[in-house]
This record gives sequence, C-alpha cells and structure tokens, in this order.
Amino acid sequence: MTSSQRLLRVLTRLEASLAVLACSTLVLVLVVDIIAVDVFSTVVRGSPQMEVLSGIVACMLGLTLATGSGVHFRPTFADNIIPHVLVDKVGDAISAALFGVFAVFAVEFVIQSYVYADRVPVLNAPLWLVQIVVPYVLASCALKHAVFAVSPKTKEALSG
Repeated sequence: MTSSQRLLRVLTRLEASLAVLACSTLVLVLVVDIIAVDVFSTVVRGSPQMEVLSGIVACMLGLTLATGSGVHFRPTFADNIIPHVLVDKVGDAISAALFGVFAVFAVEFVIQSYVYADRVPVLNAPLWLVQIVVPYVLASCALKHAVFAVSPKTKEALSG
C-alpha cells in the first residue's frame, strides 16, 4: 500500500467517524425533541437548529466520503472528446482544481463569519465552528481528486 493510499484511508476513517457522530447527534436530538413534545408537552430549546446543523455536517462529510470511494456521479459529455485512457485523469484533475478554488472561497466565507461574529440563532454559538466543515470537505475532495489524477490505481484500490 502506498503512502497516498494510507493517507486517504486515514482521512476516510476520520471523516466517516465524524459523519457517524453528526448523524447520531441528529437522531438523538430528534428523538429527544419528539419525546419532549409528545410525552412532556414541552419543546427542547434549540433542537431544530441542532438538527439542521448536524444534518449539514453529515451531508458535507458524505460528499468527501463519496469522492474517496469513487461513487459520486461523473458527467459523461466529454467521454467521446477526450481519449478514453485520459478521461478519468483529466476529470480528476479538473475536479481537483475546482474543489481547490471552492475551498479557497469557503475559507474566505468562514473568515468573514468569524470576523463579523456571526452566531447561530437561539443557540447563540459561533457559526464559524459549524461552517469550518465546508472548506475542510472541499479541500479534502481536492486532495483526493489530485491523488486520483496522479495515481488512478489509488482510486481503484480505494473504491474496490
């Protein structure tokens, strides 16, 4: 196993663990909220916000998990234009560049939230703490696509 494969496997384990934590948080808060309303006729303050934020984190991490396992959708419009042996490499290189650019913009977005001290309504927590997942996921996708563009065998090894 190459070092790039090991790195991507470690990243995938970390991201999968965080996604499980986010999904578990969503389910736990949802169940507590339902029990509070149906059994005790009360609401849990901030539960809708926690559910939404947990769902966003889980979905964002799902993007990088899909990228790492090669199960995301791929446009096929250029398959007849670019030689077949280069389609995956070129596609991964373009994806790496796009995700890299998006990650830079996402960092700027999070910095703006931090500077302006944006907060989550009701919870009054700093919003940038949740938003930080966006540039991380985009950078992780960029890294994975860059590795796949350089080493297509890594993509095959991780998706199999």
